[in-house]
Order: sequence, then structure tokens, then C-alpha cells
Amino acid sequence: MSQLDFKELYDQFNINLQNQKFNEALQVSYDLLELSNSKIEEAYAFLAQARVFLTLKDDSKLLKTYNEIIKRFNNTNDSHILNILSYAYYNKALIYARNKEYEKELETYDELLQRFIEDTSSDLELLLSKTYSNKAICTKQIKDPLETIKVYEELILNFKNSTNEEVLYQVVMAYFAIAIIYSKLNQNSKALKYYSLIINDFENSKNNAILEIVAKAFINKASRLKDEEENEKALNLYNKVIKTFENSSDEKILIQVAIALHNKASILSQFGNESELINVCDTIIKMFSNSKNEMINDIVLTAEVIKDKEKYNSSF
Repeated sequence: MSQLDFKELYDQFNINLQNQKFNEALQVSYDLLELSNSKIEEAYAFLAQARVFLTLKDDSKLLKTYNEIIKRFNNTNDSHILNILSYAYYNKALIYARNKEYEKELETYDELLQRFIEDTSSDLELLLSKTYSNKAICTKQIKDPLETIKVYEELILNFKNSTNEEVLYQVVMAYFAIAIIYSKLNQNSKALKYYSLIINDFENSKNNAILEIVAKAFINKASRLKDEEENEKALNLYNKVIKTFENSSDEKILIQVAIALHNKASILSQFGNESELINVCDTIIKMFSNSKNEMINDIVLTAEVIKDKEKYNSSF
């Protein structure tokens, strides 16, 4: 069978799948496998089968297909087949995750990383960083939190110098997850260390998804400091969030600005700084009174209550 014929048949498969003719698409995938004349054509035939079973949410047959891909192509050096193989491992692990088979999921991530971690190609970088993230989440289900931290630290070590923004997002999320774990373990100094690493390494990012995590790191660091009665330092961090991100056009970042203002107001209220407290409330109302976000609306309402207690209370 010529490459052209294979491509034409694969195009027919895609048309059937797009038109939700699943039985026809599956039959074409079998035809592709039977008529394939090379390893790459064989790999794409199995990929076609997997796409049908994935659409049909048939985990049993999908798992068998991924296992067949791994069995047949695990020793390949072909770059195109390697991409198919890596996604077979990754999606196999996701099947176990969906079914809460965490030991098997973890084992599959380890097999994937062992097979591919020395591959420095940009094509695999994002998948491998996500593999570490998923492995950490899986580890959290069945092992000690400190084991989860080790997985996140491996992710950071391997990908902190990436130039891919999506990969760097996985890195910053790893830092953030470690900080959260240490916070839950009441190890404030270590939590503060990782929040500081996020701020120092990513504050100048141009990526809004990363900047949202930076803003959260500021806020969480401030909350940790407040718990240690370092209120002035906490206020400085809230002010930093407000000043840095108040003109952002990203709603998720603006939510963090609203939270920073709200938390600043809470500290000012505790210390009876009424004049500055009213100014903060005015800022909240001015910035966010037209927001359609439920959380921000609650913060605006709180600011209005604080600003005009007597008027609010008289309505009851």
C-alpha cells in the first residue's frame, strides 16, 4: 500500500470520526493496521483505534490499545513514533487515574519517565512536566506528603530553565504546591521560602497564568506572616499585589487584587486605623462595583458594610 493510499484512508477515518460514525471509523482503523507497510503506518493505525475508543470512553479497549502500542514500539528511535508512544504511556496513566487505581497510575508515570526523561526534545518537554505534576498528585493520594514534595522538586530541577511558558507554568505550580503542603504541615518558614521563590523567579513574567500564581504567592505569604503577627510585613505584601496588578485586564489576577484589598482592610480594622480603612473600602468599591464575579461582589458588599455600618444595620 502506498503512503498516498494510507493517507487517503486515514483522511477517511478522520471524516468518519468527525461525523460520529464510530463503527465505520473503527473498521477503517482495522483496515489501516492490516494494510500498513511500515512501523510508522502501523503506529498511526493503533493511534486511530485509540482515538475511537477514547471518544467512546471505552477504557478497557483503550487500555489494551495503549498496551499494544507500548509493547510494539517501546524500543523505537523514530521521533514520530516516540511521540505516539509517550502519549500512550501518558493516557494509559490517565485511565488508571479516572478509575482511582493509583498504584498502577504511579507505576505508569514511572515507566514513562524512565523511558523518556533523557529526551531533551521540545516536543516532549510539556508532556514530561505534566507527567511529574500528575505523578505528584497521584503520590499525594497514597504516600506521605514529603514524598509528594520530592516529586515536585524533581519537576522543578528538570524544567526550571525551560523557555516554554506552559512548562514554566508547571514549574511555578510545583513551587506553589510545595508551599501549600508545608503550610498544611505548619512549617511556616519552609512555606514562606517557596512563596518567596515564586515571587523572585516569576514576578517579571509576561504570562497571565503564571502571574496569577505570583499574586497568590504574595497573598499566601502575607497570610503566613500575619499568622506570625508580622502585620506590617503582611500589609507591605498586600500593597505590592495591589500596586503591581491593579491595572491588569485578567479577571483571575484582579480577583487576587480584590482579596489583597480585603485582607488589608481586615488588618486595618483590627488596629482601628479607620481613616485608611475607609480609603481601602472606597478603592474596593470604585474598582469592583461593576464586577460580575461572585467572590469580588462579596468583597464589595463587605466594603460597603464597613464603610456605612449605620445605614446597613438600620435596614434590619
